[in-house]
Amino acid sequence: MKKILVFITGLFFLANIARAEVIDKIVATVNDRPITTYDLKELAPFYHAKDEKQLLNEVINDYVIEDIAKKDGIVLTDQDINEFIENVAKNNKLTKDELEQKIKQEGLSYDYYKEFAKFNAYKLKVMQKIFAPTIQIDEKEIKNFYNNHPDLFNQSTVTLDIIETKSKPDIEEAMKQLKLGSSFDSVKEKYSINKNGPKQLYVADINKQLQGIIEKMQVGQISPIIESTNGYFIIKVLDKKNVNLSFDDVKDKIRNLLFEEKLNERFSSWLSGIKSSMDISTFDENWSFFKTIAYC
Repeated sequence: MKKILVFITGLFFLANIARAEVIDKIVATVNDRPITTYDLKELAPFYHAKDEKQLLNEVINDYVIEDIAKKDGIVLTDQDINEFIENVAKNNKLTKDELEQKIKQEGLSYDYYKEFAKFNAYKLKVMQKIFAPTIQIDEKEIKNFYNNHPDLFNQSTVTLDIIETKSKPDIEEAMKQLKLGSSFDSVKEKYSINKNGPKQLYVADINKQLQGIIEKMQVGQISPIIESTNGYFIIKVLDKKNVNLSFDDVKDKIRNLLFEEKLNERFSSWLSGIKSSMDISTFDENWSFFKTIAYC
């Protein structure tokens, strides 16, 4: 069920870990399965925990979910894990191989990233099997949400024209010609590999790096050279305006949002109850390495 993938795709893998030495010791067990300080140190960059206590609790939760899934006969395959990783890569506008390379370049463990992916794949399977079939969202709920949250559906749009190249010398020559007074259209025709016309986009759908550039630009202004994993770009802002999205435009998104809210509520309630029946122990709390982790 694709609509619950959003629950797990908000990942930030760019983290810097100071190479402080950590003494490995068991800090918790879930049904006699140990969680060590080394495990937590290697997993930490892939979670959104604000401190050691929250991190440990989230990892315990993932161990619990995996145990319950296995007891319930839920089988996880390498393909399930790879699909999770591929979705994360896609949402970060990377290939799976590029994501792996990026993680390793940051000095992080890709093996532990796959462990994190496995936990999330189990979580998704549990949600799909146990909870998703029980959730219904009717048209009245969707309409009420739309009427009660008008600010959410007033969206900023921008119309962009784009020069795109795969070659750095080509984009530099294109920029040189623009600075010498050549028209954007003529430079685009000569250098761009993409000859498509201007695009109107919702600002919220644009990646954060480009959003930051566009916000500072005036209509008619040309950007500096933008480098990405897909090539080199120069953009020109042709128009900026706000539009009100119609109910028909957003009803599917609202349905997915309400579905996820109900799914998360039921899942959290179930997880709290199931943990009380499991053998979970925590030990020496005088451990700390979290200060060596900085989120970008």
